[in-house]
Amino acid sequence: FDLRGKKITDILAENRFTLSVEIVPLRNGKSYGEILGDIGKLSTLGIDFASVTKGAGGGLRGGSLPLSYFITQRFGINSIAHFTCMERTKEQIETELVDYHLFGIKNILALRGDLPVGNNSLNIKSDYEYAWQLVRQINSMNNGIYLKRAETEKGTGERTDFCIGVAAYPSAPNIDEQIAYLAKKVDEGAEYALTQMIFDSSAYFNYLDKCKESGINIPIIPGIRPIVNRAQCEFSEKFFGLKIPNELKNAVTVNDQAIARENGLEYAIGLCDELKRNGAPGLHLFVINDIKAACEIITSLRKKEENAQFCRDFYHNPYKIN
Repeated sequence: FDLRGKKITDILAENRFTLSVEIVPLRNGKSYGEILGDIGKLSTLGIDFASVTKGAGGGLRGGSLPLSYFITQRFGINSIAHFTCMERTKEQIETELVDYHLFGIKNILALRGDLPVGNNSLNIKSDYEYAWQLVRQINSMNNGIYLKRAETEKGTGERTDFCIGVAAYPSAPNIDEQIAYLAKKVDEGAEYALTQMIFDSSAYFNYLDKCKESGINIPIIPGIRPIVNRAQCEFSEKFFGLKIPNELKNAVTVNDQAIARENGLEYAIGLCDELKRNGAPGLHLFVINDIKAACEIITSLRKKEENAQFCRDFYHNPYKIN
């Protein structure tokens, strides 16, 4: 079955700036009515793709596969399905990937994943410790190579056609080690990367320079997390171990929540604009299903582009501007 939609590498090959959003499946047992309506709003803004998380933060959130399928089938939004190898044997991974293949999913973001909340890692059965091992298995299936149940089996079959993306970590304290991991993922078949959330454009561009020095030439799209209140600021530092710039921290910890939100969105829009002006291939928004924030940021960036295009057109031929 061929689900309509494009591979991410084909979109990036068009050499235009992309805008995309991460969607987080709801906690198990919640109704999807409201979130589907919000995704419909995103589709009207012409986003280039949406990624759908899988068990984010080790939480109980099913639905990555059906939601990835649904947003493409119903709304025409190109989708990336997150896929994790934590808590899975290689046999389970292969079987799940066949499901994704048969549903026509074109894009996979290959991740290690998070431990389930409250679980001891010693009790977890995982065949893989690193995301590059998952990338290798997906790439093998793309080449028609499957696991053997017995030595007498051929271990070959229909080729899958997954476009493989991975995560990148520009703000990691062990930056050289993380770049080595990314290089290994590229060696195993990764075709593009989405970064962990960043709050400073220099961290992203310094990371790109180091990647190029290491021979990594895949597209790397920066991830942006709009921080709009004190709780989000504290959570991002505690859970993700990120350093929030003082400028942003001061802007969103004011007492007036409406002003804090406005300040946070203004900071995010400014960061997005700076990344775009300096050559980032696109932006991936981590809005944790705050679709309103995503819409405000995307609308602002679209208006900036329209104004810039108007100025370019006027400069080249002012007499044709009505």
